[in-house]
Amino acid sequence: MDDRLIAVTGRAPERKPFVTPLTPRICGPYTILADRRAPERKSAGTIEQLACDLELKFDDGTGRIDGYGSVFGLLDRGGDIVLPGAFKASLRGRKGGVPMLWQHDPSIVIGLWDKFEEDEKGLKISGQLVMDVPQAAVARALVKAGAVKGLSIGYRTQDYEIDRTTGARRLKKVDLWEVSLVTFPMLPEAQITGVKSALDARALEQQLRSECNLSSAAAVKAVAIVKQHLRDGGDKPEQEPRDGVKDLLMSLRRAGTALA
Repeated sequence: MDDRLIAVTGRAPERKPFVTPLTPRICGPYTILADRRAPERKSAGTIEQLACDLELKFDDGTGRIDGYGSVFGLLDRGGDIVLPGAFKASLRGRKGGVPMLWQHDPSIVIGLWDKFEEDEKGLKISGQLVMDVPQAAVARALVKAGAVKGLSIGYRTQDYEIDRTTGARRLKKVDLWEVSLVTFPMLPEAQITGVKSALDARALEQQLRSECNLSSAAAVKAVAIVKQHLRDGGDKPEQEPRDGVKDLLMSLRRAGTALA
Protein backbone atom coordinates (compact mmCIF):
# COMPACT_ATOMS: atom_id res chain seq x y z
CA MET A 1 0.00 0.00 0.00
CA ASP A 2 2.82 2.38 0.87
CA ASP A 3 4.60 1.62 -2.43
CA ARG A 4 1.46 2.36 -4.44
CA LEU A 5 0.96 5.65 -2.57
CA ILE A 6 4.53 6.68 -3.28
CA ALA A 7 4.08 5.82 -6.96
CA VAL A 8 0.95 8.01 -7.21
CA THR A 9 1.90 10.96 -5.02
CA GLY A 10 5.67 10.84 -5.21
CA ARG A 11 6.05 10.95 -1.42
CA ALA A 12 5.86 8.51 1.46
CA PRO A 13 2.80 8.55 3.72
CA GLU A 14 3.08 10.65 6.86
CA ARG A 15 3.65 8.60 9.97
CA LYS A 16 2.54 10.03 13.26
CA PRO A 17 4.75 9.27 16.25
CA PHE A 18 3.31 6.87 18.78
CA VAL A 19 2.36 8.57 22.02
CA THR A 20 1.78 6.51 25.13
CA PRO A 21 -1.67 7.40 26.47
CA LEU A 22 -1.81 8.97 29.89
CA THR A 23 -3.72 7.10 32.55
CA PRO A 24 -6.36 9.15 34.42
CA ARG A 25 -5.88 9.14 38.18
CA ILE A 26 -8.30 10.37 40.82
CA CYS A 27 -6.70 12.80 43.26
CA GLY A 28 -9.23 14.18 45.74
CA PRO A 29 -11.89 16.11 43.81
CA TYR A 30 -9.70 16.29 40.71
CA THR A 31 -8.84 13.88 37.90
CA ILE A 32 -5.33 14.24 36.52
CA LEU A 33 -3.72 12.45 33.58
CA ALA A 34 -0.34 11.71 35.04
CA ASP A 35 2.11 12.64 37.76
CA ARG A 36 5.17 13.45 35.68
CA ARG A 37 7.43 14.57 38.49
CA ALA A 38 9.81 12.05 39.94
CA PRO A 39 9.90 12.00 43.73
CA GLU A 40 12.35 14.47 45.19
CA ARG A 41 15.58 13.19 46.61
CA LYS A 42 17.17 14.24 49.87
CA SER A 43 20.44 12.78 50.99
CA ALA A 44 21.65 12.13 54.50
CA GLY A 45 25.28 11.74 55.47
CA THR A 46 27.43 9.18 57.20
CA ILE A 47 29.53 9.06 60.36
CA GLU A 48 32.39 10.66 58.39
CA GLN A 49 30.27 13.70 57.57
CA LEU A 50 30.42 15.42 60.91
CA ALA A 51 28.41 18.41 59.76
CA CYS A 52 25.29 16.24 59.67
CA ASP A 53 26.27 13.92 62.52
CA LEU A 54 24.74 10.89 60.81
CA GLU A 55 25.59 7.21 60.97
CA LEU A 56 25.07 4.10 58.87
CA LYS A 57 25.52 0.74 60.60
CA PHE A 58 25.85 -2.56 58.75
CA ASP A 59 25.64 -6.13 60.07
CA ASP A 60 27.49 -8.30 57.57
CA GLY A 61 26.15 -11.47 59.14
CA THR A 62 22.49 -10.65 58.50
CA GLY A 63 22.67 -8.00 55.78
CA ARG A 64 20.82 -5.55 58.01
CA ILE A 65 21.35 -1.79 57.63
CA ASP A 66 20.53 0.98 60.10
CA GLY A 67 20.92 4.71 59.70
CA TYR A 68 19.27 8.10 59.27
CA GLY A 69 17.47 8.80 56.02
CA SER A 70 16.97 12.48 56.85
CA VAL A 71 18.11 14.95 59.48
CA PHE A 72 15.91 17.77 60.74
CA GLY A 73 16.66 21.48 60.62
CA LEU A 74 19.44 21.52 58.03
CA LEU A 75 19.31 23.73 54.94
CA ASP A 76 20.22 21.83 51.79
CA ARG A 77 21.54 23.37 48.57
CA GLY A 78 18.07 23.33 47.09
CA GLY A 79 16.94 25.72 49.81
CA ASP A 80 14.85 23.15 51.72
CA ILE A 81 14.66 22.32 55.43
CA VAL A 82 12.89 19.19 56.70
CA LEU A 83 11.01 19.97 59.93
CA PRO A 84 10.41 17.57 62.84
CA GLY A 85 7.21 15.61 62.34
CA ALA A 86 7.36 15.85 58.54
CA PHE A 87 7.26 12.06 58.13
CA LYS A 88 4.73 11.14 60.82
CA ALA A 89 1.59 11.08 58.68
CA SER A 90 3.30 9.11 55.92
CA LEU A 91 4.63 6.51 58.32
CA ARG A 92 1.39 6.26 60.28
CA GLY A 93 -0.66 5.46 57.21
CA ARG A 94 1.84 3.07 55.65
CA LYS A 95 1.20 -0.65 55.48
CA GLY A 96 4.30 -2.75 55.04
CA GLY A 97 7.77 -1.42 54.46
CA VAL A 98 9.44 1.01 52.10
CA PRO A 99 11.51 -0.19 49.12
CA MET A 100 15.28 -0.15 49.50
CA LEU A 101 16.66 0.97 46.14
CA TRP A 102 20.13 1.11 44.68
CA GLN A 103 21.14 4.66 43.69
CA HIS A 104 17.48 5.75 43.36
CA ASP A 105 16.92 3.35 40.45
CA PRO A 106 13.32 2.05 40.74
CA SER A 107 14.24 -0.98 38.64
CA ILE A 108 16.87 -2.11 41.17
CA VAL A 109 15.17 -3.03 44.45
CA ILE A 110 17.74 -4.57 46.78
CA GLY A 111 15.79 -4.87 50.03
CA LEU A 112 13.10 -3.53 52.30
CA TRP A 113 13.10 -0.90 55.04
CA ASP A 114 10.82 -2.25 57.76
CA LYS A 115 11.48 -0.03 60.80
CA PHE A 116 11.01 3.74 60.99
CA GLU A 117 11.18 6.22 63.84
CA GLU A 118 11.34 9.98 64.13
CA ASP A 119 13.63 11.00 66.97
CA GLU A 120 15.15 14.35 67.91
CA LYS A 121 17.77 14.01 65.17
CA GLY A 122 15.74 12.92 62.17
CA LEU A 123 14.24 9.90 60.44
CA LYS A 124 15.82 6.77 61.88
CA ILE A 125 15.42 3.68 59.70
CA SER A 126 16.36 0.01 59.62
CA GLY A 127 16.12 -2.44 56.74
CA GLN A 128 17.12 -5.79 55.31
CA LEU A 129 19.06 -6.56 52.14
CA VAL A 130 17.54 -9.41 50.08
CA MET A 131 20.60 -11.47 49.34
CA ASP A 132 18.90 -13.48 46.57
CA VAL A 133 19.01 -10.30 44.46
CA PRO A 134 22.38 -10.02 42.65
CA GLN A 135 22.68 -6.25 43.14
CA ALA A 136 21.99 -6.66 46.85
CA ALA A 137 25.05 -8.89 47.09
CA VAL A 138 27.05 -6.21 45.27
CA ALA A 139 25.69 -3.54 47.61
CA ARG A 140 26.57 -5.67 50.62
CA ALA A 141 30.17 -6.04 49.43
CA LEU A 142 30.50 -2.30 48.73
CA VAL A 143 29.03 -1.31 52.09
CA LYS A 144 31.28 -3.80 53.87
CA ALA A 145 34.32 -2.35 52.06
CA GLY A 146 33.29 1.18 52.99
CA ALA A 147 32.88 2.25 49.35
CA VAL A 148 29.17 3.03 49.79
CA LYS A 149 28.17 4.70 53.04
CA GLY A 150 25.20 6.92 52.42
CA LEU A 151 21.42 6.91 52.52
CA SER A 152 19.13 9.12 50.46
CA ILE A 153 15.34 9.38 50.61
CA GLY A 154 12.86 9.76 47.78
CA TYR A 155 9.64 11.57 48.71
CA ARG A 156 6.94 13.98 47.63
CA THR A 157 6.28 17.28 49.39
CA GLN A 158 2.71 17.58 50.68
CA ASP A 159 2.88 20.69 52.86
CA TYR A 160 5.47 23.40 53.32
CA GLU A 161 5.96 27.05 54.15
CA ILE A 162 8.42 29.57 52.80
CA ASP A 163 10.55 31.63 55.15
CA ARG A 164 9.90 35.23 54.07
CA THR A 165 13.32 36.31 55.29
CA THR A 166 15.57 33.65 53.77
CA GLY A 167 13.38 32.16 51.04
CA ALA A 168 14.02 28.66 52.40
CA ARG A 169 11.25 26.11 51.91
CA ARG A 170 10.38 24.50 55.26
CA LEU A 171 8.94 21.04 54.62
CA LYS A 172 6.14 20.32 57.11
CA LYS A 173 4.69 17.15 55.59
CA VAL A 174 6.24 14.73 53.10
CA ASP A 175 5.21 11.36 51.69
CA LEU A 176 8.10 8.88 51.86
CA TRP A 177 8.44 6.75 48.72
CA GLU A 178 11.80 5.01 49.02
CA VAL A 179 15.21 5.09 50.66
CA SER A 180 18.31 4.35 48.58
CA LEU A 181 21.87 3.32 49.22
CA VAL A 182 23.93 5.95 47.43
CA THR A 183 27.59 6.57 46.72
CA PHE A 184 27.67 10.35 47.26
CA PRO A 185 25.14 11.27 49.94
CA MET A 186 26.87 14.52 50.88
CA LEU A 187 27.46 15.85 47.35
CA PRO A 188 24.72 18.50 47.09
CA GLU A 189 25.77 19.64 43.61
CA ALA A 190 25.24 16.13 42.23
CA GLN A 191 21.86 15.88 43.93
CA ILE A 192 20.68 19.18 42.43
CA THR A 193 22.00 18.39 38.95
CA GLY A 194 20.73 14.83 38.87
CA VAL A 195 17.28 15.31 40.37
CA LYS A 196 16.04 18.83 40.91
CA SER A 197 17.33 20.12 37.60
CA ALA A 198 15.91 17.10 35.78
CA LEU A 199 12.62 19.00 35.37
CA ASP A 200 12.07 20.37 31.90
CA ALA A 201 11.58 24.09 31.36
CA ARG A 202 7.80 23.87 31.28
CA ALA A 203 7.65 21.90 34.53
CA LEU A 204 10.01 24.37 36.20
CA GLU A 205 7.88 27.29 35.03
CA GLN A 206 4.82 25.61 36.52
CA GLN A 207 6.66 25.05 39.80
CA LEU A 208 7.70 28.71 39.97
CA ARG A 209 4.13 29.84 39.34
CA SER A 210 2.73 27.57 42.04
CA GLU A 211 5.47 27.99 44.67
CA CYS A 212 6.46 31.62 44.11
CA ASN A 213 3.18 33.05 42.82
CA LEU A 214 4.93 34.32 39.70
CA SER A 215 3.08 35.27 36.55
CA SER A 216 3.58 33.16 33.43
CA ALA A 217 5.83 35.81 31.89
CA ALA A 218 7.91 36.15 35.06
CA ALA A 219 8.28 32.36 35.36
CA VAL A 220 9.49 32.09 31.76
CA LYS A 221 12.05 34.84 32.38
CA ALA A 222 13.21 33.22 35.63
CA VAL A 223 13.75 29.85 33.91
CA ALA A 224 15.78 31.58 31.19
CA ILE A 225 17.97 33.19 33.88
CA VAL A 226 18.52 29.86 35.63
CA LYS A 227 19.41 28.08 32.38
CA GLN A 228 21.86 30.85 31.47
CA HIS A 229 23.41 30.65 34.93
CA LEU A 230 23.90 26.89 34.59
CA ARG A 231 25.46 27.30 31.14
CA ASP A 232 27.84 29.95 32.45
CA GLY A 233 28.76 27.68 35.35
CA GLY A 234 29.83 24.90 32.98
CA ASP A 235 31.08 21.64 34.44
CA LYS A 236 33.35 23.16 37.08
CA PRO A 237 33.35 21.27 40.37
CA GLU A 238 33.35 24.44 42.47
CA GLN A 239 30.35 25.08 44.68
CA GLU A 240 29.67 28.67 43.62
CA PRO A 241 27.53 28.01 40.52
CA ARG A 242 25.16 25.71 42.37
CA ASP A 243 25.06 27.98 45.39
CA GLY A 244 24.13 30.80 43.03
CA VAL A 245 21.21 28.82 41.67
CA LYS A 246 20.03 28.11 45.20
CA ASP A 247 20.26 31.81 46.06
CA LEU A 248 18.27 32.65 42.94
CA LEU A 249 15.55 30.14 43.80
CA MET A 250 15.31 31.43 47.37
CA SER A 251 15.17 35.02 46.10
CA LEU A 252 12.30 34.07 43.81
CA ARG A 253 10.50 32.47 46.73
CA ARG A 254 10.96 35.62 48.82
CA ALA A 255 9.59 37.70 45.96
CA GLY A 256 6.62 35.38 45.64
CA THR A 257 5.72 35.57 49.32
CA ALA A 258 6.09 39.34 49.29
CA LEU A 259 3.53 39.57 46.49
CA ALA A 260 1.13 37.13 48.16
